[in-house]
Amino acid sequence: MGRLFFSAAFSALLLGAGLLISGCATAPVGVAPARVALGLDKLPFSYEPLGVHNGCFVEAVNFYDHYFRKLKDDETQWAQVLEWGNEEGDLKVRSGHAVTVFTLRDRLWYYDVNFGVRSLDLAVDRRSDLTDVGPKIFASYPQFRPILARYRYDFSQQPAKKPVDFLFYHANPDVRDATRVASELGRIRPVSVAEFDLKPGDKTQVSAAAVFTFGRRVCVYFPRQGTFEAPRFVGAVDDLRFINQIVRHFYPEAGNLRWQSGGYLLFPKTEK
Repeated sequence: MGRLFFSAAFSALLLGAGLLISGCATAPVGVAPARVALGLDKLPFSYEPLGVHNGCFVEAVNFYDHYFRKLKDDETQWAQVLEWGNEEGDLKVRSGHAVTVFTLRDRLWYYDVNFGVRSLDLAVDRRSDLTDVGPKIFASYPQFRPILARYRYDFSQQPAKKPVDFLFYHANPDVRDATRVASELGRIRPVSVAEFDLKPGDKTQVSAAAVFTFGRRVCVYFPRQGTFEAPRFVGAVDDLRFINQIVRHFYPEAGNLRWQSGGYLLFPKTEK
């Protein structure tokens, strides 16, 4: 793979300025929304959740994409991805969450992978004020202390030149999740999927990550961790050295980073 040319100072800047939406917040104990209760029937377009692990941010981005793609002729369209961290202890952020806030039929709504589509009891002209929007959404998670809330939005991008296939039949769950994310988000933007080896013990495990851009930030989705957002204008989805720097930060023991090679015709490869 070649020598990495990232300096220690650059590595600290990259990882210090980035944000990891990790361990996505789950609904309070006793709340288990059924598929029929997600409120998706309120939408003028069909939407199917990705259903991946630690996927709140990529779910929010995917819903954002669907919204703008399906309502491209609606002059009143507006949507933002709202993300925040959850404080644990002395200003430590150990988990986070993301939802999509949007307007529809002169009302304000949000999509949360845990609860589906919900209306916000706010005037549409208050949509940009997080001091109004945030508390109404955070109220669904009384067990957390939200901090660092912010809106994210995307810019016009071109779809991936080579679509990524969703390897739904793959034996490795990380590969399934990463390719699921890449296959959907790649409809709007460049994406890539990388694999790497982990050695938690004597046995080597294979994990994977989906890499994409949102808001001019390279984002790396790890099925076991969540999504890392790099600072704006830093890195590229096809830069394996850059991706390796991020992977090694969250998995110091990771090695043999390579591009995911795709699927198989009849039978999956057996992991050794």
